[in-house]
Parts: sequence; structure tokens; C-alpha cells
Amino acid sequence: MAATAWQLYNKAKQYIGNGTITLGAGVFKMLLARSASNASTFTLSTYASVTNEISATGGYTAGGKNLVPATALWTVGASAKQFKFTMSTVGLAFTASGASLTNVKYAILRNSTGAGAGKLLCFCQLSTSQFTVTSPNTLTVLPAATGIFTLT
Repeated sequence: MAATAWQLYNKAKQYIGNGTITLGAGVFKMLLARSASNASTFTLSTYASVTNEISATGGYTAGGKNLVPATALWTVGASAKQFKFTMSTVGLAFTASGASLTNVKYAILRNSTGAGAGKLLCFCQLSTSQFTVTSPNTLTVLPAATGIFTLT
């Protein structure tokens, strides 16, 4: 499977700029969505606006899993006045336990401010078509070594 690069939601840029989302602080989660999801709609802004998250079965919890850790790092660019912000995390494993994780196509990152709440950050299309993770197999979403995304 060839995953696409992570893509920021339009409102996420505003939320980062105005401090609504603080990268490197708080709780961030990765959730999985079906091929019928609206996950790739750039105008989405909240977790509640995402349609067709995969079913909470087979060990998957609605709302997703916490990123471990949701770290961020400032690095100095070409001059002392140029900064680059890279968000990175280790991969997350979703293990189908007792039932399959069906029709997976997207991974979505969001900040978590409570049950069913939070602002969307970015999404990745994991495959060109939906797929199923059968029990007891594991899907590992491993961001690139260079990070999930970079803001300059």
C-alpha cells in the first residue's frame, strides 16, 4: 500500500496560528476512516464533522488512539530569523482483535479535548482503495522519519 503525504486541513492552519491547537502539547489522536468518509475534504474542522469512522470493534476505539508522543521540534533554518516547525510521532499500531477492522482508507490526526470533541489537524490516504485488517493482524501507521508535516 502506498500512502499519501499528510495534508493539513484548511482550518488547522488557522487553529495553529491563533493557538487553538498547540503542537507538541496536549493530547493528539489518530483515527481511522472508511473509503466513504469525507476525511479528504479540506474544509472540515472538527472531529464531529468526520463521517464514516471505522466501527468500534475488533479492538478499535471510537475517536482513535493517542499519539505516542505528540512531539514537536523547532529547528533553526538558513538564517537566525527563519524557523521551521516539524511535528513528528512514532508509528501507531491498530491490532484487529476478535473481529476485523473493515473498509479502512484514511488516517486522521486531531487534538483531543474530550469525548467526541477536538479540532482536526491533518489526514493521510493509506491506500488507493479500502482494505480490511483481519483478526489477529496489525495495521501500523508509521509517519516518515522527517515528520508528519513541516511548517516554515
